Amino acid sequence: MGTLTIEYEEIPVAGFSKELTVLHQESMMAMEKAYAPYSNFSVGAGILLENGEIITGNNQENAAYPSGLCAERVAFFKLRSEQLTPIRTVMVVTRNQKGLRGASFPCGACRQVMLEYAENQETPISILMQKNADYFLKINDLRALLPFSFTNKIL
Repeated sequence: MGTLTIEYEEIPVAGFSKELTVLHQESMMAMEKAYAPYSNFSVGAGILLENGEIITGNNQENAAYPSGLCAERVAFFKLRSEQLTPIRTVMVVTRNQKGLRGASFPCGACRQVMLEYAENQETPISILMQKNADYFLKINDLRALLPFSFTNKIL
């Protein structure tokens, strides 16, 4: 029997570089604009590009569930519709109905979408996922989030 291992590091928000601090602020502002009247679970995502630009997205719910869309996919699809600059880092932040910022890990559909982008560029994309208000988990290559994945190489 095999074993899967995902390597990650915990990074305190207080220890963010200037670049990650800006990415965090932009992701938090995106989260504040989320449309989540049904779940009361707001999510913001930020994508830091190689050229230093940041693309953001937030979750968009709809009464005709599951017509809404997660923050990560909103940001990635927005990126694809505007440009193809390589991605360096993705960040995900959340707030629940009690106003608490808890763990925020992408759903399976978002992992699949992010994987598609990672497979289409030469350099790995790191991802920072909120653990709580003070710490993030960082994975240096987001492809580790979806082992045994379905990719365009299979088609």
